[in-house]
Amino acid sequence: MQGRITMCRILPLSSSWLFRYVPLDPSWLEPAFSPVGWSSVDLPHSLVELPLNHFDEKSYQKKGSYAREFETPPMPEGGRLFLDFEGVAVSCQVWLNGQKIGGHAGPYTPFTLECTAALSPAGSSNILLVEVDGAESPDVPPFGGVVDYLVYGGIYRAVNLRILERSFIEHIHARPTVKISEARASSPEVGLSVDITLGGSAQLGNGSSRITVKLSKSGTYIAEAMTEILGAEAGWERNQRVEFPALEGIALWDIDAPALYDLEVALELEGRLVDVLHERIGFREARFTPEGFYLNGRRVFLRGLNRHQSWPYSGYAMGPGAQRRDAEILKKELGATIVRTSHYPQSRHFLDACDEFGLLVFTEMPGWQHIGDAAWKDRALADLGDLIRRDRNHPSIVLWGVRVNESPDDDEFYARTNALAARLDPDRQRGGVRNFRKSRLLEDVFTFNDFTHDGGKAKLVARTKPGAKAVTGGSPGVATPYLITEHNGHMFPTKRWDQEERLAEHALRHARVLDAAMGDPGISGAIGWCAFDYNTHKDFGSGDRICYHGVSDMFRIPKYAAALYASQVNPAKKIVLEPATNFAKGERSAARILPIEVYTNCDAVDLYRAGERVGRFLPDRTAFPHLEHPPVIIDDLIGDRIDQEGFEPKDKEIFLSLAAKVMAKGENSLGAADKLKFLLLSLRRHMNLKDAGALVMEYGLAWGTAGTRAGKSADDVFELVGIRGGAEVARRTFGADASAERLDIAADCSVLAVKPGDEWDCVRVVLRALDQYGNTCGFLFEPLRIEVSGAGRLVGPSEVSLLGGATAFWVASIGQKGNIEVTVSSQRFGSHSLSLKAELAHE
Repeated sequence: MQGRITMCRILPLSSSWLFRYVPLDPSWLEPAFSPVGWSSVDLPHSLVELPLNHFDEKSYQKKGSYAREFETPPMPEGGRLFLDFEGVAVSCQVWLNGQKIGGHAGPYTPFTLECTAALSPAGSSNILLVEVDGAESPDVPPFGGVVDYLVYGGIYRAVNLRILERSFIEHIHARPTVKISEARASSPEVGLSVDITLGGSAQLGNGSSRITVKLSKSGTYIAEAMTEILGAEAGWERNQRVEFPALEGIALWDIDAPALYDLEVALELEGRLVDVLHERIGFREARFTPEGFYLNGRRVFLRGLNRHQSWPYSGYAMGPGAQRRDAEILKKELGATIVRTSHYPQSRHFLDACDEFGLLVFTEMPGWQHIGDAAWKDRALADLGDLIRRDRNHPSIVLWGVRVNESPDDDEFYARTNALAARLDPDRQRGGVRNFRKSRLLEDVFTFNDFTHDGGKAKLVARTKPGAKAVTGGSPGVATPYLITEHNGHMFPTKRWDQEERLAEHALRHARVLDAAMGDPGISGAIGWCAFDYNTHKDFGSGDRICYHGVSDMFRIPKYAAALYASQVNPAKKIVLEPATNFAKGERSAARILPIEVYTNCDAVDLYRAGERVGRFLPDRTAFPHLEHPPVIIDDLIGDRIDQEGFEPKDKEIFLSLAAKVMAKGENSLGAADKLKFLLLSLRRHMNLKDAGALVMEYGLAWGTAGTRAGKSADDVFELVGIRGGAEVARRTFGADASAERLDIAADCSVLAVKPGDEWDCVRVVLRALDQYGNTCGFLFEPLRIEVSGAGRLVGPSEVSLLGGATAFWVASIGQKGNIEVTVSSQRFGSHSLSLKAELAHE
């Protein structure tokens, strides 16, 4: 049970639309109009399907027109019909049967229009027209200045018809309370208040009128409470409250065990049931303090990433499956404990999944650096109010963002945003993201974008400590809850197919900042910039309309930095073993191979080369003392293999250290002390510089042919063995003779959910060119052709290329159940097929 469900009928209106990419023609408002010759589309929909990159963002900043015919449904006496739009970018005007019923400006928040007065008689046909304007209007947040992301035009979220009685439930605000004390650590005090806002009108007589609230879990009844509705001269009191002072046996919502409960609110007037709403809630205590973030009484470091809700080709217009999959990737694959919905409200499907997976959320009002005039501010306040009213029942949300991202101080404006958030949701703390330190703090948490680290020694701005002077313009001596909300990102843009050294350094930069933040007990967490690469304006990015700032690319395919995050998960949940290298001998500058970072949650990593053991390597807790699972640094490719040369243990240690330094930094890196060590070694071993170089060449680089003193061919095979609890738990193999052998095609899931009339569902299909060892061929750009047939369609172009050995595409449902056949072909790899299935959601 997800989101809002009413007893009154909700009729999905997301399928069977018609579209023309032209402004609305006034003649279309005439009764005789019929949208003949328009293109058939389903929602979500973008005004323009874009190329992956190198496009002009103005191509979608125009007006387009949508049409939808529907039959007037049966209505209760005195009933009302509403149109609910979940998201239209950027602004729109709406007509029903030629009569204008309203409009909306703002791309991220839902809006409702009543259409009762414009309806045709029951059983008759209606025509709905929506003119969408994708222009970046300066009086609509986030616009007015430059913006480092795109806001793609279109009706990109669901549309529904909602039939209500004369009286109905307008809003529910569930307010769980959890009190955890040392005396009752294992059995916290749990309660619940439910604030209900009633809508419509009613004149109450002598009959029973009440609101009943029931709490259940997975169909099992837990508790029930009610309140009588008293009549008044105006009809009734619109704001009602139902209390559960003490609830027993409640499981707390937690990141490891996200327990969810169903809340049913029923409105009964004069003895007749007129409305029922359901919400899904969770019980948890979440607090940002100067000593860190606490969830249900225990300190949790918030390790997270920022997320844009955009995809290749379709922009914002992606179905529930892709939204949910992003939450799954963040929590289950990248090991995040928190996500920031930068820089605007995001899909309810994404937030529902965060609730289910136990992924904490920091969500914020729309904007990017710019604050507009008085009208702009009023619209921003309305956006913030709509955000909080829509999302305040999500247990995953722990912080409201009540400042425009990276905007200057504006005490008057931000006093209003803070007051609004406190009124609509008194129970959650507030933050406001800044990129400067000297700022007036009106929120509860100082949220800061810290881009200090540029590869040098400095990792973060001056750090905070409990009890230290406030980091803001607040009261001296008052410690402040502190959260890093962005780091890295534009400081080191990295493409997934960049040179290995850049990819490796990208991962290390995230590791350094994360380690530094975890080492400061006054920092609640660090949210990296960002999860996925994203399209942007011409003023930003790499000149091709993409910011390559993600730890994964736009297709959600990971870079090495993603492995750093993934490796921080509990190894009992999954084992991670990912080296930041492909073990090629000439990929790095000057043919240097070392050092090699292995991102893993294993206790140790054993390295084998050509079947011979090099040695065992441990996590580097010296360089990364605070990471739960520091990377393993391989600084030796010779190791035990040199034993056949008869070195004494001490001489072996000296030789290996000198060889490792040369292989990592070159001969010129050897200092006077190193040269003295070599001189003494050469005297003991009767070995000159040429002999030493030959040993490094044979055992280190292994250039040449079979029959060397090392006894192996040049085609070395490297094996990494992950060790946990003294046993092997993972193994990865890499070879110098690697070549592309096959194309792997894999879908994230095999079944798409079909809900008649509702948004189309979708699934990602990932393509990888793999070598004989099962590794991605990182520099392959093979052209491919994609075909989709049956009960699905392809999202995006049918002709693509592998990007650094991998790419992905999405397959969407088309409103009918059945089999879906996916075929991918190329001249090099031939034809490969994949079978999917579209099933009715209730099956």
